[in-house]
Amino acid sequence: MAAEKNISTITTESLDNSQELLQNSWEYYKLKLFYHTSEISISFIKYCMLGIFAIMAAVFLSIGLSIYIGEGINSSSLGYAIVGGIYILLGLALIPFRGIIEKAIVRKLSKTLLRDE
Repeated sequence: MAAEKNISTITTESLDNSQELLQNSWEYYKLKLFYHTSEISISFIKYCMLGIFAIMAAVFLSIGLSIYIGEGINSSSLGYAIVGGIYILLGLALIPFRGIIEKAIVRKLSKTLLRDE
C-alpha cells in the first residue's frame, strides 16, 4: 500500500511539474515573441523614417540637378529627361545585384529572429 501511495504521489508531482513547465514555457515564448515583434517594429519604423528623408533629399537634389542641367543646355525639359534617364540607368544597374540584396535581408532577419538569448 505504501508503494502505491508513493507512486501516486510521484505521478501527481510529475503532472504538476509538467503543467508548471508547460505554463512557464508558454510565458517564455510569448515574451520572446513580443520582444522580437517589438524589435522588428522599431527597426521597420526607423528605416521607414530614414527612407522617407532619403527620398525627400533625392527628390530635391534631382530637381536641383534637373534645373542646373536644363539651364546649362537651355532646355529645362531636357534637363528633367536626363535626370530621369540617370535614374533608369541606376535601376537597371541594380538588377544583377537583386540576389545579393535579398540574401543580405534574409541574413539580417535570421540573425534577429533566430538568435538564442
